[in-house]
Amino acid sequence: MLLLKNCNVFDSLEGQFFLSDILIEDGKIKKVKKNIIVNNLDTNVIDVKGNTVCPGFIDGHSHIGMWTLNDKGNDANECVKPLTPALRAIDGLNPHDEAFRDAYSSGITTVMICPGSGNVIGGQAAIIKTYGSSVEEMTVKSPAAMKIAFGENPKNVYSAQKKSPSSRMSTAFLIREMLNRAEKYYEEEKNGSYHEYDEELEAFIPVFSGEIPLKIHAHRLDDIMTAIRIAEEFGLDYTLDHCTEGYMAADYIKEKNIPVMLGPLFSFATKVETKDACAEAPAIFNDKGILISLISDHPFMNCKFLPLYAGLLSRYGLDMIDGLKALTINPAKALRIDNRVGSIEEGKDADLAVFNGEPLETMTKVVLTIINGDIVYKDFD
Repeated sequence: MLLLKNCNVFDSLEGQFFLSDILIEDGKIKKVKKNIIVNNLDTNVIDVKGNTVCPGFIDGHSHIGMWTLNDKGNDANECVKPLTPALRAIDGLNPHDEAFRDAYSSGITTVMICPGSGNVIGGQAAIIKTYGSSVEEMTVKSPAAMKIAFGENPKNVYSAQKKSPSSRMSTAFLIREMLNRAEKYYEEEKNGSYHEYDEELEAFIPVFSGEIPLKIHAHRLDDIMTAIRIAEEFGLDYTLDHCTEGYMAADYIKEKNIPVMLGPLFSFATKVETKDACAEAPAIFNDKGILISLISDHPFMNCKFLPLYAGLLSRYGLDMIDGLKALTINPAKALRIDNRVGSIEEGKDADLAVFNGEPLETMTKVVLTIINGDIVYKDFD
């Protein structure tokens, strides 16, 4: 057992702080209350001394472990054909990527890893913890989403090969055509009708059953609207990732009740289709009541800067409490794992980050990270 005493706990559900102890046993949070007393002599007791304890941060869009250093370390894109739904992110995951230390030493304990956006349909995303010696040990859920990309990336990849898509029309056509085939396959499967096994169409069964959402890469407003149009045609669940120009249609996105995953603002100036990026966008969405999450898109922004990204947004209208929610309970809800992570509650995974100040301040450091009840990072005596 592990007992954290004198914690200033961030309640991500209520958006407030309270003083408490936290008892951890068998990888789970067992108790959250003041003045916990245990008689087990083997209990590791740590006095947090009033420092802030947050739920482990969640990065809802990352290529960590799949894309390292340069293109020689890129296992996120299989750019030989534009539709590859059967590919699985966990099969490209290197658990020993040094960036995982950057993640957990910054308080990030859970990430969604996904195929890149070079393909129109890139494959199956997975949710993993940021510490472990094997893929099996780290994996929380796989598949967890189906990655789809609109915009310049697939166009640039395949027009250079003189293949389709070389236009936005073609991108939309390819997605519709595959979704039509996948829907027919799913209906046959559901009704017990005979059909030949098709691995690519099989990958869409959890999408059409509602078990997992589409994870849609889109920057420009026209791409965002096309993505919404197609997903709604087929009645599918989805998140809008990056959603750079989405603030221009915030009321419509709110009406559709779409979760958005925003970022990384630090790298937006490098892409033509992100020229109208707006630092106030997270605050605009949040003020509309839209479920927002902040993402690193690692390695395009190193994951260790994700808390700083949230902190910087405070100067653009997103206050600290909402910034913390966008790193904890909001992505947990968007990724459908809020039954396990995203808040400090009894019965949930013991994924915690301890900070020596206000969590999103630039001078604040992580002094302790706990994943599944194990101390994986410690920076104090």
